[in-house]
Amino acid sequence: MAKKKSGKAQTKEPESLRTPWIPKDTGYTAITVVSIGLAGWVAWQNVRGGGQLWQGILWGLVFGASIWLVFFGMNYFHSLFDKKKPDKDK
Repeated sequence: MAKKKSGKAQTKEPESLRTPWIPKDTGYTAITVVSIGLAGWVAWQNVRGGGQLWQGILWGLVFGASIWLVFFGMNYFHSLFDKKKPDKDK
């Protein structure tokens, strides 16, 4: 015989969908390491491919800065939609 399930589904609500999954300092460290690594790799690939040193450094800085641009851009974008709703009781 199969057991009968109760009519109401027992679902556990998450604490918050907007909670960070890593600390802020760890995130900044990770982004710094990734952006420096990407900048160095792009600069090395540019110079190795026949470009001049200053072009390699320039493109490395552009690609390294693009990581930070995306990070801060997405933080700004999400801040537009994370407004606290005013209490109607007050």
